Amino acid sequence: MDDKQVVDIDTVDDVEQFTERYASFSKIINRMQRQYLTLKDTLAEQSDELRSVNETLQALNAENRTVTEFLNGILTSLSSGVIAVDPDGRITHINPAAERILGVSAEKTDDAYADVMNILEHDEISAIGTLHSGTPFDNVEKRVKTGYGTVLTLSVSTSLLKSHDGEMVGAVELFADISKMKRMEEQLSRMKVLASLGELAASIAHEVRNPLVGISGFASLLARDLADNPHMKTMADNIVAGVNSINQTIENLLAFARKEEVHKNSVNLAEYLSVVLDNCAVESIAPQVGKRVKRKFDPSATINVDLDPQLFKQALVNLIKNALEAGGDDTLVDISCDILPLARAQGEYGNRLELSGLETLAEITISDNGPGIPDRDIERIFTPFYSTKENGTGLGLAIAWKIIKAHGGDLRAQSAPGNGTTFSIVMPVKTSQQGSGQS
Repeated sequence: MDDKQVVDIDTVDDVEQFTERYASFSKIINRMQRQYLTLKDTLAEQSDELRSVNETLQALNAENRTVTEFLNGILTSLSSGVIAVDPDGRITHINPAAERILGVSAEKTDDAYADVMNILEHDEISAIGTLHSGTPFDNVEKRVKTGYGTVLTLSVSTSLLKSHDGEMVGAVELFADISKMKRMEEQLSRMKVLASLGELAASIAHEVRNPLVGISGFASLLARDLADNPHMKTMADNIVAGVNSINQTIENLLAFARKEEVHKNSVNLAEYLSVVLDNCAVESIAPQVGKRVKRKFDPSATINVDLDPQLFKQALVNLIKNALEAGGDDTLVDISCDILPLARAQGEYGNRLELSGLETLAEITISDNGPGIPDRDIERIFTPFYSTKENGTGLGLAIAWKIIKAHGGDLRAQSAPGNGTTFSIVMPVKTSQQGSGQS
């Protein structure tokens, strides 16, 4: 046999195996290609679905964001305070009105409810109380102490917060500051009493004045006829002086009973006080200005207030006269005025006047170095007909209080036996000056 015709059997087998395996591999490749195309189509469909879902989700997110912004806008613009708590009593939301009413900072989220709401009375009336009992409250009152140091009366409503599944997720408390309304109710009640007392006093005054005119006339004639009898003439003169004193008391009674009509003008308080002291028409005061009555303020300071110049002057004169008479001829009186810092105005007068959280006051102080007023009398000195002086009528301070209240201000006294007395008049200042006092 020729060598060229020799065939390697093993090589033929290898070729056949290779051919078979290649065919098998081709089938696998074809199958994988078909699966790839199927997966590609499936992926395209799922991508379309995912894109649609994403678009829907984005629309829902946008809608939720719009709703959230809308609700936040409502909560921000509310004049009532809103506090929401989680089941553990931690604050999840507090709106600006709540911060302003309670005098707390804006960073109170996640704080404990008790760290923000300092309840003095009826501590069960709260979001925490509703959280524990499951019972909501509707327009009930409680008293709290604020970050300003003032005590407020709040009208409170509470409710449980629940999820879509009905699971309790917290509680919300809605409250409004009704302190102004409560104080106005108290003042109205007091003013009604004073009005009734004033009407009675006016009626009595008119009835008494008529016979007094006759007594004074006859006593004057008697004094003239007794010119040759000094002892008897002195007694007749004393009758006339007594009648004049009673007449002055009647004038004070009528002044107290009269309804004050306040005609306000804008004045610079420091300049106004200087003019009042320079042109004081009361004989008992005028000679003392500059001697016993000292100015402790800058006459060029700018403190703008609205007041009735003539009516307010009457209150000032009454207070200055009272101070000069407190300790006899040696009494010294200091008069000052300034704008109170916001924190002090809120802390000292926030409970007495209808102040918002951003209002401050101008203050006039009239201080004397007299013997002072005992604690038992300090709360009664503005009551009509109550006087600590031997010959006092008890109307001077009552009239001053009435005039200042008619201006929307307040009058109070601070005193201690042996350390003199300070009367403080406070008046709302012009809006542009709020916050100009020192902290």
